[in-house]
Amino acid sequence: MSLDPGIPLVLVASAVWDTPAPVNVHQIARRFAARGHRVLFVESSGLRGPSVSSSHDLQRIAARLRKLGGGPREVAPGLFVLGPLALPGANAQWLRRVSGWALGAQVAGAMRRLGMDRPILWSFVPTGLLLADRIPHRGLVYHCVDDYAGNPGVDPERIAELEAGLLERAELVVATSPVLAERLGGQRADVRLAANVADTSLFSRAVGSALPEPDELADLPHPRLLYVGNLAAYRIDPALLRAALDAAPGAALVLVGAAGLGDVGTMPPALTSLLADPRVRAVGPKPHAELPAWMQHCDVALIPFLDSAHTRASLPLKLWEYLSAGLPVVARALPNLEGLEREGVRTASTPAAYSEAVAEAVEEPRTARVARSRGAQDHGWEARIETLAEWLGGI
Repeated sequence: MSLDPGIPLVLVASAVWDTPAPVNVHQIARRFAARGHRVLFVESSGLRGPSVSSSHDLQRIAARLRKLGGGPREVAPGLFVLGPLALPGANAQWLRRVSGWALGAQVAGAMRRLGMDRPILWSFVPTGLLLADRIPHRGLVYHCVDDYAGNPGVDPERIAELEAGLLERAELVVATSPVLAERLGGQRADVRLAANVADTSLFSRAVGSALPEPDELADLPHPRLLYVGNLAAYRIDPALLRAALDAAPGAALVLVGAAGLGDVGTMPPALTSLLADPRVRAVGPKPHAELPAWMQHCDVALIPFLDSAHTRASLPLKLWEYLSAGLPVVARALPNLEGLEREGVRTASTPAAYSEAVAEAVEEPRTARVARSRGAQDHGWEARIETLAEWLGGI
C-alpha cells in the first residue's frame, strides 16, 4: 500500500538545502512534496562540532544565526526548510546533550507552526536518533546514504552508537548502495536496498537537444575531461586526476563544484598544485539545471575517488547523471562502481591503469552517447519514489 499523501514527513537531512550539489534527500523532499505530503526538511547540523579554523563552518554558523528565530521557510508548495543551530565545540558530552535538546525544541516548534501531527521521522544521518525521543512520530526510518564514520573530524564511536540505536528502533531501514546494505545487514536482517539514481529527465537533455556551450569552456581544447562534485581531500585522489590529464595530448580538465567541503584544515599540496596547472579549469559550483550543458560539451566523465572506507560505501549520484548525459565514465575501481562495463563505466585501481582507461574513453565515438543515455533511463527518480512510498506505506 502506497503512503497516504496526508501523512507528513520530517526529513533529517545529510546536507543543507541551499547546497551547490543537491543529493538524494533534496530529490526525495521535492518529489514527496509534489505527491501532496507536507515535508519538513531539517538541514544537517553536522556530524562533528563546527571548527573555528574552517571558513566553511564559520560561514555556516553565520548563516544559521541569521535565520535563527525565523522558523521554517517554504521553498516549494508543501516543502519547508528548517536550519537548526549547531553549537561550536559540540564534541563535549554536555554540549551534545544541550545541542540535542535544542534540536528537538526547534523541530517540535516548527512542527507546531506547520500543523504537523505525528509525521514519519525519516533520518538520512545517524544523528537523527536525537529526535526520536523528542518529537511525536508515527514511524521511524533510517535511510543510510554514506559510511559517515569515515568522514574527517567525526567521532566514529559516537556515529556507530547513534547508528546502532537507529537500526534497533527504526521500522524501516534503507541503504543506498550494496556495500552499505551488506554492512547494515550484519546488524539487521531486513535492510532494503534503494540504490542512488539520477534525475534522468534533466540529464538526458545533454543528448536530446543542442545546449549552449558554457562561456568558461569556449577556449578549452578537446578532449575535455570532466569532474562534477566536491573537490574534497577526503574523497578525491589527485594522482588519478593527473593521470587522466596525461592520458591524452592537449587534454583539459574541467572541475565543476565546490572545493574542500567537509574537509578539516587546509587543502593538501597535491590538490593545490593540481588547481595551479594551466590545463585545469576550476569553475566552482554551477546550478544543477545547467549541468547537462557542461556534460554535453565535455568528452569523458571522471569519478577519481580515493580508496577508503568512506568511498567504498559510496554509490555517487553523479554516476547515473553522467550516464544519463551519455558520457563514458572512468572511475576508481570500488565495489559499488565495478561490473558496469556494459553501461559505459571503465574502472581502474592505479594511476597508470586510470590513464589507460581515460585514453580508451577519449577514442569512443560520440554516437555512443544516445544509446548510453537511453540505457540509463531505468535509473531515474520517478520509479524510486514510488518504491519508497510503497515501503513507507507498510510502516
